[in-house]
Amino acid sequence: MSTRKECPIDITQVQSFFFKAMQMGYAVEKITKTKVLDMPQHKEIRYEDGDFLLIDRWCVNPDSNKSIGTTTIWQEEKPVWFMSYGGVYPKRLIPTLKRALSRTYLKAIFRGGRGEGMDDFEAGVFYINRVENNNFSQFNGREEVIFRLPGTYIVGSRGYHDYWGMSLL
Repeated sequence: MSTRKECPIDITQVQSFFFKAMQMGYAVEKITKTKVLDMPQHKEIRYEDGDFLLIDRWCVNPDSNKSIGTTTIWQEEKPVWFMSYGGVYPKRLIPTLKRALSRTYLKAIFRGGRGEGMDDFEAGVFYINRVENNNFSQFNGREEVIFRLPGTYIVGSRGYHDYWGMSLL
């Protein structure tokens, strides 16, 4: 006999909440980021709506620009969805990362929880997202922002995050 309870939560509700919350999250300029008191160097953004809560928490090593983070969604205080990410982003590439994330979240397109590919040929900046498994219930991939030196094909700097996540339903 199985002890697993019937899950009353619809994964499409969780996904809808994800987009709503992320439209008010890290990719938004001047959003309030809170320091996490019991975790040095960590910042977080919280978004709550009804029974749902999303916490996006991350930290960056200032010596290397390497970063890690997690995004977790709860419904009625039970964890229902999770994403983890980590890599490195030079500060000059973060505006491109935020633009790619924001555009994708506003369109409510799921690309592994990250952004949709975009390029700015004149500025020589490209955002690439290689999703290996693109299902909201289980996903993984790598996103990259590449800055090409103007007038050349030489990469001036590069940033990336590897990511993975899954439904906990």
